[in-house]
Amino acid sequence: MSNAKIKHVLAAEAGAGNPRNDTAGIVELKDGRLLLVWHKYEDGAEGGSDFGLCRIYAKRSKDGGVSWGDEALLVDVRPGDHNVQAPGISRLPSGDLLLHCLRGHEGGSSSTMCLFRSSDEGETWREAGCVWERSEGQWLQGGANHMNVLSGGRLLLPYHFGTGHQGSQHNTVGCFLSDDEGHSWRQAGGTVDLPMRGAMEASVAELGDGRLVMSLRTQLGAVFLSYSDNVGETWSLPQTSGLKAPESCTCIRRIPGTKDLVLFYNGSDYDPGRHHYGLRTPLTAALSQDGGGTWRRVGDIETGPYEFMNVNCMITPSGKAFLTYTKVEDPQITEDDKTLPFKRTGMDLVVAVIEREWFYP
Repeated sequence: MSNAKIKHVLAAEAGAGNPRNDTAGIVELKDGRLLLVWHKYEDGAEGGSDFGLCRIYAKRSKDGGVSWGDEALLVDVRPGDHNVQAPGISRLPSGDLLLHCLRGHEGGSSSTMCLFRSSDEGETWREAGCVWERSEGQWLQGGANHMNVLSGGRLLLPYHFGTGHQGSQHNTVGCFLSDDEGHSWRQAGGTVDLPMRGAMEASVAELGDGRLVMSLRTQLGAVFLSYSDNVGETWSLPQTSGLKAPESCTCIRRIPGTKDLVLFYNGSDYDPGRHHYGLRTPLTAALSQDGGGTWRRVGDIETGPYEFMNVNCMITPSGKAFLTYTKVEDPQITEDDKTLPFKRTGMDLVVAVIEREWFYP
C-alpha cells in the first residue's frame, strides 16, 4: 500500500555522545504548536542500554510536525538514579499539562513514577508528587508511556510490575487511578497476567460505549487484548487479537469522531530463535470497527532493514495521527544472522505524521 499520506520526520537523530533517542509523547498546545517530550541517552558504561544514562528533553514544532526545534532539558537525574526515562504528556480537564516520567534507581530493582505540572503550556514545570515511590521491584510502563485521560475525567496509568531486576522478573499489568487530576492515586484491584515473561507495556483506549480495551506486549506470538467495563478497576482474561507479533510494544487508540480502533504493532512472524521472539519490523497499523473483535491490516508505516519500537500516538480531533517511535538498523536483518545481538546504538526518534484518510483506503 502506498504511504503517500504518511510523512516521516526525524525528530531526534543519534550521534556522537547520543546513542539513543526513545519513548516519546506529543501534545497539541492551545496555539496550535506541538510539544514533544522524549528521553535522550548519553554515552557511558551502559551505552544505549535500558540502564544507560538518559534524561528527559523537549522540542516544539510550529509547522504541524514537519520540523522540530527549541530543544530543552526538562527533567534531570538525581543522586541514586541510573536514569530518568519514558516521559508521557497529557492535557488535563482543567487545561493544565501533566508530565509523568520514571526514575530508575541504581541496581535496576526499584523505580519512582514522578509527576510535573504546567499551567503555561509547557514553558515552566513544577513538581506535582509521585504516582508511586521507590517500588519493591522494577515497576515501569516501558515503551508504552501513555496516561489516559478518560471521558469522565479519571486518569488511568497502566504499568507492569514484578519483583527483582527488570531483565529477569515476571511481569503483571495493573493500573493506577486518579479522580482528582493526579493529586492523589490508588492502585486498582484488578491485574492482568500471562505465561512466560508475563504481560507487559500495556496501552489503553476508551471505546465509544465507555468500556476500555488494553493491548499487551507478550511472548506468545500475538498481540493480546483485555477489556474493562468498570473504568479500569478490573480487567478480563486477555485473549489473542489474531494479529501475529514478536515480543514488542503496541499502541491502541480510538480515532476521534468514530467507534474505530487503530492498533500500531510489529506485524512480523513469531521466532523464538531471535531476540525478542522475532524481528520488530515492519511497523504496522490495523483497524477494528467492532471494538477489537476483528481486525483489518491497513498497511505498514515503515519497513526494514530497520526495526521499530516503543510506539506512542496522539490523534487530533480532525483525525491526523502523530506516531512516535524509535528506529534502528538491525544487523540481524542486513546479515540474516540470528546470533547477532540487538543493536542499542544509532537509535533515532521518528515522528510519522499520518493523514486520517490513510486509515480508510
